[in-house]
Amino acid sequence: MDETLALTLAAAQLERGQSAAAIETLRKALTQNPELASAHALLAQALINQKRLQAAQYEAQQALALAPELALSHRVMAAVFVATRRLDKAKEHCQTAISLEPESSDPQRQLAAICLLLDQNAEATAAAQKACELDPDDVDALAMLGDCHLDAGRLGDARRCAEEALSQAPDNADALILMGRLLAAEGDLSGAREHVVWVLQSEPDHDGALRLLVEIKVRQNPLLGTWWRINTWLARSFPRAVAVLVGAYIMQRAAGTWARLEGHAMTSSIIQYAWLAICIYSWFAPGVHARMLKKELDAVTLRADF
Repeated sequence: MDETLALTLAAAQLERGQSAAAIETLRKALTQNPELASAHALLAQALINQKRLQAAQYEAQQALALAPELALSHRVMAAVFVATRRLDKAKEHCQTAISLEPESSDPQRQLAAICLLLDQNAEATAAAQKACELDPDDVDALAMLGDCHLDAGRLGDARRCAEEALSQAPDNADALILMGRLLAAEGDLSGAREHVVWVLQSEPDHDGALRLLVEIKVRQNPLLGTWWRINTWLARSFPRAVAVLVGAYIMQRAAGTWARLEGHAMTSSIIQYAWLAICIYSWFAPGVHARMLKKELDAVTLRADF
């Protein structure tokens, strides 16, 4: 198969979520030309999708060694570092990709996603807006801008981005997930689930869709749902989270002290045990959520020929 055709086919397969098929296409291309840097880079992305991170890092390193001036090589290495939670290194490679392709919206969109993971919303929003300016037709960039608005609690702006993105591309996975997250935030869990299902029907291994599906299930659980709603509310503002936690601690200490001074030993003990229960609940709830997510991800398996 011609190298250009193979790369085009592999890119299309990756876009459709067909990682296994893309790996096979790229392996054949690399058999013919082992020094094809773009093939190594795309293969690394396919391996990331399958959570084969060591192999993905090797392929990304091969791409960088063969073509350090190729923006795609740095973008894929950034994706590897994101997958392995080395976000500062991911950001460095993404910024290098931007310097190599300053007119491309792709690295700007990737930078926005990394900055969101680093809780740098202002920088993420600026990068997403830049991506939209560079390519007004990039629906993924518009969806990313919506994610930035949603992350900052700007629900109206996020909805406008989601609606515009879906009007341009009704089957765009990122736009559908953005609208699903908005509906979940507004309490419409049924509508949110419908959007998740639409994505999973075409991309069964879509990470964002699976995560949202688990969040919906968690919210439907009376105990974990309470933790999820409180955590989401607190996560939208770091100062708010600090103020609430410090305020709650001061209140329970003050209430306990008052109870002891007034001779209400039983009340003081109840306050202390209640505070301890809240701490234990907040400690274990994220772990239970993570296990539910892992169970959901493990339940999704693709045919070898998908």
